[in-house]
Amino acid sequence: KDMDQKCLRSLNGYRATCEILQLVPSVEKFRLTLRVIKLWARRNGLYGNMLGFLGGASWAILVAKVCQLAGIEGNLGSCVNLVHRFFYTFANWNWPEPVYIKKVDAQPYPAWNPAMNHYDREHAMPIITSSVPQMNSAVNVTKTNCQLITAKCAEAFTVCQSVLEGVSLWSDLFQ
Repeated sequence: KDMDQKCLRSLNGYRATCEILQLVPSVEKFRLTLRVIKLWARRNGLYGNMLGFLGGASWAILVAKVCQLAGIEGNLGSCVNLVHRFFYTFANWNWPEPVYIKKVDAQPYPAWNPAMNHYDREHAMPIITSSVPQMNSAVNVTKTNCQLITAKCAEAFTVCQSVLEGVSLWSDLFQ
């Protein structure tokens, strides 16, 4: 409340992480699913905000979104269902449509707002933090890298389908 903008922004990552845990139906399923997705991302060379890919905060928001979409019923099942749903969801996401896990209407000026800030309109893969001020955690992702991430999600979805049909092994997902 009494912090300047620079100080407030420096705490945004921590506050967003704490808030994510309050926004998912099952913290345990969220954490386990996130570990699987981050391992997959690292193995596929898709992990790293500074490299123009997604960092930990972005992957966490995407997993949280899938947990929210699955709802209570989806989170009662195994993490296998959430992993499968994750790859389906983001293989088919209509980028640059933003991913929100919480919409906040009253935002301070520096918040992500494509209606007011033309630079925000140019973001290829908007993954919006839940805490105020809401920011795009994937601001460094290029259109080419967005397409690559989407294609890799589609490949991973196909592998998940094969695993569920008994044709492939889970280890195939991480190769």
